[in-house]
Amino acid sequence: MNSNLTLELPNFEGPLDLLLHLIKSQKIDIYDIPIAQITSQYLSYLHEMQRLNLKIAGEYFVMSSMLLRIKSQSLLPKNDFTEDEGPEEDPRDELVQQLVQYSVFKKISAYFKERNEEVPITAAKEESVPQTKKVQPLPLGQITSSELANTFIVVLQRLKIRQPDAVSVDVKETPINEMIDYLHQKLATQRKISFFSCTDKMKNLSDVIGLFLALLELCKKQEIRVQQAHTFGDLELERIDQNDK
Repeated sequence: MNSNLTLELPNFEGPLDLLLHLIKSQKIDIYDIPIAQITSQYLSYLHEMQRLNLKIAGEYFVMSSMLLRIKSQSLLPKNDFTEDEGPEEDPRDELVQQLVQYSVFKKISAYFKERNEEVPITAAKEESVPQTKKVQPLPLGQITSSELANTFIVVLQRLKIRQPDAVSVDVKETPINEMIDYLHQKLATQRKISFFSCTDKMKNLSDVIGLFLALLELCKKQEIRVQQAHTFGDLELERIDQNDK
């Protein structure tokens, strides 16, 4: 192949860009670079730049020294007197790796540049909401329960929830005598028991209702004493012995 190359001196972004241009323009395999040919063409480009008094960055001369080093290594005779310890490293591998990486990043850069030109520039604007219309936190300690209830009513009206859904509950009657026996067994081993603890393992609403009716029946017979610490709180059932009556 003729090593003479006519250069139009385009603007390259660096020595790797120049080498990639030389390789592509001559359709050279990047993994099998004729190092002597490429080195000669690269140096011709630098001489042409110097002849035109163009400023050359130092990285171009660093690359030229690297190409000359690779060329000299490839020209060195092989030592046939030493045992073969494996395949020899190709002095061009480092250069090939740099060119491949540069080619990938160049393609990615070109893609993003094209996307930037195709997609119009957009700018976000804050929503135009008056300060009075923005959600404000409730003042701590200045809202009463009635005011909160009235606010909830307004919310229900806005959602057009006029009437609650009708729900029917089918409750099977549990014999009170069974629950009375159950309380007798509990109070036989403990003087005080909790109503809530008795209902923890009950799965049916009818059992809870039967337990409450049994509680009332034992209170009527003055067999137990019921106490409640606060409204809607737990009920404490205490056995009344004969001596306590």
